[in-house]
Amino acid sequence: MLAKTFAGIVLGLPLSLAMISLAIWIWPGSSEAVVIPFYVAFFPLWVAVMAATYLFRSGVRAWAWLAVANMGAFAALFAAKHMLPGL
Repeated sequence: MLAKTFAGIVLGLPLSLAMISLAIWIWPGSSEAVVIPFYVAFFPLWVAVMAATYLFRSGVRAWAWLAVANMGAFAALFAAKHMLPGL
């Protein structure tokens, strides 16, 4: 239980930031107007990720899946930043 909690806290934070940043980056039109509302949505997303870690069978699985999700989210953010016009 403690491993799942720490996985949600430690790896949920960068995952949530990457997902919000990706949503801001790919938002059509001017992204300056949506930065604040998206960052306000960051905290509920982080809480949802932390809550979702308790759905895994073990702490090892939670760490592994969140690590893979982080790599995927940051890879998507990197690809969007280099392939799409942004801010």
